[in-house]
Amino acid sequence: MATFIDISIIKNFTTIFTFLLVFVIIYGLLEMFNVFGEGRKSIHAIIAMVIAFLVSVSSGVLTVIQTFTPWFVILILFIFFILFAVRMFGVSGESITKAFHNKSAILTWVIIITVLILLFSLGAGFGQQTLDQGQTGGKVTSVATGNQTAPTDSGDFSQNLYNTIYHPKVLGLILVMLIVVVSMLLLTDAEGP
Repeated sequence: MATFIDISIIKNFTTIFTFLLVFVIIYGLLEMFNVFGEGRKSIHAIIAMVIAFLVSVSSGVLTVIQTFTPWFVILILFIFFILFAVRMFGVSGESITKAFHNKSAILTWVIIITVLILLFSLGAGFGQQTLDQGQTGGKVTSVATGNQTAPTDSGDFSQNLYNTIYHPKVLGLILVMLIVVVSMLLLTDAEGP
């Protein structure tokens, strides 16, 4: 069916867009930090181009970047709209800046969400491949067939991830880690009695 705006052809250019994104970010970082000294724009451009090319050749890294980028942009837009709404209700820019500097909880949540997005992206890029390479044991008996199979032997990364996360040992580890984190937060509370 024909539509007025059909942008499905852009999917064919995602590798080029990823190349350009990596090139611009690496070049900008090299220019900002002057890793090789002042006035070395050509060296910075060559290094950025080589890194962008290597990323474009690696399908796993390409998938990680193509998964991470839209979610990170959504996070940035979410933060922008929250700041916009706060400013609309009369909070000054200085107050917002102080809140980000004084209350590390805001920055901590942004870092936590960014790390979760990165882990999700790494799973999308390298998940099934890593599970296939790392199967060395841990056989379990399938209830349906009675065969010995590994818990992550389904061939589907989503099912393997589900089997791993909801394994009793992993759930126990998550519970212990949550107790540790809550204990640390309560014990290190600055306001105290």
